[in-house]
Amino acid sequence: MSNENPNNRPYKFGRGTDEQHRQDQALFSTLLEHHQQLKRETEKLPNGIRSCTTSENPELARIIQEHVIGMEKRFAGGRAIRSWDPLFAALFEYKDQIDMQYNMIDGGVEAVLTSDDPKLIELIHCHDDTLHGFVERGFAAGGEESPKPGWLE
Repeated sequence: MSNENPNNRPYKFGRGTDEQHRQDQALFSTLLEHHQQLKRETEKLPNGIRSCTTSENPELARIIQEHVIGMEKRFAGGRAIRSWDPLFAALFEYKDQIDMQYNMIDGGVEAVLTSDDPKLIELIHCHDDTLHGFVERGFAAGGEESPKPGWLE
């Protein structure tokens, strides 16, 4: 499954077992399963990224949007996902220093992630690389630890 912990690392923020976590995980798994029908484009900004993740499949476009809404809620509430992965654990650790703006667009979502901290801009760029990997490789990438900045253990 996509959110397995392949390196048997500890979950820094605990492992989600509630209904909302299961729903979020199911959406993520569906996106990984159908990754070849997803498209992701990124524009690097001086302080972060602007990306668009879309699908021509209306059901997948809806799932992309639901997934982003779910992740936004998790982020706001500090309810980490993939907290075994140092990159995702750091995103939640520094969440108050990262600005995330989402716009629903035709076929998916436009996201703008920014920060004033150069270290966190690097973290945002690594997260973007990770999401590109999910879109390109699906479950194969979903089970791997994400690339991370050199300053992150």
